[in-house]
Amino acid sequence: MNNKNALISVVVPIYKVESYLRRCIESILSQTYRNFELILVDDGSPDCSGKICDDYADKDRRIKVIHKENGGLSDARNYGTRTATGDYISYIDSDDWVAPDYLELLYKALEDNAADVSVCKLIKINKEKCIRSSKNNILMFSTDSALSDMLYQKNISNSACGKLIRRKVMNRFPFPVGRLYEDLFTTYKVISECNKIVFVDRVLYYYWINPESIMHQSFSPKMFDEIDAVCEIEQFVREHFPNILSAALSRKFSSYSQVFRWMSKEKIDSVYLSKKKSIWGYIKEYRYSMLLDKNARLKNRIAGFLALGGSFLYGHL
Repeated sequence: MNNKNALISVVVPIYKVESYLRRCIESILSQTYRNFELILVDDGSPDCSGKICDDYADKDRRIKVIHKENGGLSDARNYGTRTATGDYISYIDSDDWVAPDYLELLYKALEDNAADVSVCKLIKINKEKCIRSSKNNILMFSTDSALSDMLYQKNISNSACGKLIRRKVMNRFPFPVGRLYEDLFTTYKVISECNKIVFVDRVLYYYWINPESIMHQSFSPKMFDEIDAVCEIEQFVREHFPNILSAALSRKFSSYSQVFRWMSKEKIDSVYLSKKKSIWGYIKEYRYSMLLDKNARLKNRIAGFLALGGSFLYGHL
């Protein structure tokens, strides 16, 4: 490593996760890279999460605890970002956990390659057993190739988690308070400001599939935030990276399909029917292009094919 003394800020937003919080914190305190500060943001949690944070802080002075009124995930992350003093920053959700060499490998990849962001492989998991990979391949990306990879949903995930980012870059892009899909609104902007992005092809981040999370709830109008996010992405790419527009349209197709299916599988208020019709209009218009886009992931190309069967069949698959 070029700078063994670089301080890394790890930000963990916390709300009603007392059953998972210790697992998350322990995984961070067990890091092989030791020079970090751990910022635990208690976002007005009504359970014992705040006390758990304070107990850990009493034992390890690298831990900073922020207790604040509930403002949502974005607000909690933003508080943590403003408190951070490290050269680099990483976000870890409080029901997730990381491998012991998470910070070490991400930092080494970033520093060795003079990159602005390093990214690891993230897997979704619903059991405690960790899946480790012996691979440690490094992939290098330019700005537009990284954006394309992320929008095509390949190596670089859209999540803010599983990444190590130069803090001066992250400071420019706070997460949108009051919106769902905060990562979708934010990560592409961060990547667009980075000249070099490095991907560590190794599982280092474990995303816990929590059945109580928003992604497992029934349809809510707040889920239209996903539509707003991908429309913003499309406009941004049209203006600044027109050479990768097909990737932005593919990501838009994916999100539109997801929201359409959510809406189709339960009764919705009549006020949202025009919105649903508009969403299907885009799917219908783009389904042939999606089917023929060889760069799109197989799941999206299959979805393009299935959309040929019409809106009712597509919404109830």
